[in-house]
Amino acid sequence: MLAVCIDMEGVLIPEMWPLIAEKLGINELAITTREEPNYTKLVARRIEILNQHHKTLNDIQNIVASLKPYEGAAAFLAHLAQHCQVILVSDAFFEMVKPLWLKLGSPSIECHTLITDSDNRISHAHYSRSGKHEVVERLNKRGFKTPAIGDAFNDIGMLTAAHQGFLFRPSLETAQAARSLPIIQHYNEVLQRVSELISQPC
Repeated sequence: MLAVCIDMEGVLIPEMWPLIAEKLGINELAITTREEPNYTKLVARRIEILNQHHKTLNDIQNIVASLKPYEGAAAFLAHLAQHCQVILVSDAFFEMVKPLWLKLGSPSIECHTLITDSDNRISHAHYSRSGKHEVVERLNKRGFKTPAIGDAFNDIGMLTAAHQGFLFRPSLETAQAARSLPIIQHYNEVLQRVSELISQPC
């Protein structure tokens, strides 16, 4: 059995928050884990900023809906799905990524959720897990072989827990932090690297 675990932002879709910050004209929303390494604190701060500016979840969804997946991403996932299970593993929130998830063909997804109030304002976030590695470890225990693809620091745990982990177009800092992981630049390279596993019955 084979389950390919794939990060979304930076691998299949653009980073969402820089565009959200630009479209809403709220520069503070562009802060990342570089400025606030604690992800839960970062998300709480983003929610606080949105509410201070009276922005709703619908405002966010409309912006994300204008984005497109990276060229070839949907076809890449469709090809993989013909041979094995595909699971998107994201630290984003389903209510945000749903428009792009639909454009990617609605594959299985493991992500977090947002809770809204009666005015559609985001009140808080609900986290389904503490790290992406938990998804891979759960699949490993069930007997799956788990190739995994990611691009950022928060993917390294998932990639090292996987049977085969690949960094997809990482930043120099991420590549240096995970020197043992192979770097790939194109979807076809993923298919080539895991072709032997894909050829096995799932």
